[in-house]
Amino acid sequence: MKKEYEYISCCGRYYCLMCDYFRGGKVQMAKNLLYYVERSGSLRLIAESQKACDYDEFVKGLKWLASQDKPCKGCRFGGGWSWWPDCPVRDCVIQKKLDFCYQCPDFPCKKLNEEPLLSFKKSIVETNRQIESMGIEEYAQQLVERFRRAVASQPFKAQTET
Repeated sequence: MKKEYEYISCCGRYYCLMCDYFRGGKVQMAKNLLYYVERSGSLRLIAESQKACDYDEFVKGLKWLASQDKPCKGCRFGGGWSWWPDCPVRDCVIQKKLDFCYQCPDFPCKKLNEEPLLSFKKSIVETNRQIESMGIEEYAQQLVERFRRAVASQPFKAQTET
């Protein structure tokens, strides 16, 4: 794989250099929110009166995310702590020394056609079919542009504290 494409995830759906998990933005956002949550006792009252969520579980999850000191390394660089640490797609692609699933003679394999996360796996199959049909160069341009639009449409940027 050309060096310029190694920041595309093994499933083809993510571009690490613009991903908030890889860049640490999700952790920083959690830290910012936790800062306000811990200083505003009224949030508990509001959440509980509105039956919005289990407030203690919300804070527990927020603390966990805010405590992550190592952002995702990217699946081609040793994986990460993100939402699917034992990704079968990443493990399979790396084990078979492929760049993407579509290059496998068994594509789409049984792993991509069963639970858990079947709807997500179906999107991986579709993504790999796109890469195969349009080529990695064109697909990479579209992926980067999709991430640029997503970043540009964010209503605000996370503020960091010093």
